Amino acid sequence: MFFWLSKVLWFIINPFNIILVLLVSGWLLLFKRQRAGRKLIGIGLIMIFLFGLSPLSNFMMGQLENRIRAGKIPEKIDGIIVLAGMVDMRSSRGELIELTDQADRIVQGIILSKKHPEARLIITGGSGSLKQSENLREADYLEKLAVLLGISKDRLLVERNSRNTHEHAAAMAKMLPDKKGQWALITSAFHMPRSLGCFKREGINVIPYPVDYKTKPDNALSLTSFLPTLGNIGSFNVAFHEWTGLIAYRLAGYTDSVFPEQVN
Repeated sequence: MFFWLSKVLWFIINPFNIILVLLVSGWLLLFKRQRAGRKLIGIGLIMIFLFGLSPLSNFMMGQLENRIRAGKIPEKIDGIIVLAGMVDMRSSRGELIELTDQADRIVQGIILSKKHPEARLIITGGSGSLKQSENLREADYLEKLAVLLGISKDRLLVERNSRNTHEHAAAMAKMLPDKKGQWALITSAFHMPRSLGCFKREGINVIPYPVDYKTKPDNALSLTSFLPTLGNIGSFNVAFHEWTGLIAYRLAGYTDSVFPEQVN
């Protein structure tokens, strides 16, 4: 129920959708109620301008990305957990695996696996869409990719049914042989606080290994920082989604705090 409800609520509060509704509604009202139409269009344009500024999107994203630093990886670890979320399921077909801009998750997971041949590479995630294919899921594609890039299949452990961060952690709690072992957790830096909170809630000892940073280390301002861009709007949308996810997960009891802290 939570999964379906979260998808519906996100569709309603998605900033892109709100802006679109404001602009379309305002344009339609111009034919009968010009004043109201102009107001709606004006609000939509203001939102585009504000969300398109890099200081706002960078601040929201930076707070997420800098919350959890990378933990120290011991000389020997039990496994490397990679959270799915980087396969373009609509474009991938047959042997062609199309990756999104979060591909660092699996790339860094494979690199770390080659540095630690003693560790299992664990890939968790089916599909975050409402309609999940029974045939091919994200973990299936990522398993193929890992093998193609040199990871032995007997080192792989694949979980293909979980659909969101909470389900990833819950599935791992059932699958891992020792929840108190040394498990490196790889996901995007902006997603690490919520992920760490979920795994901690499930009692799994993980070493955070954030990747896929979207912000620059210094985030220095320039004149162009105050020019709205579509890229900044996209970044704001991702950050806003993650912040609402943090609140929703705390309310649902999937984490112990709204903004989980470093654990090691």
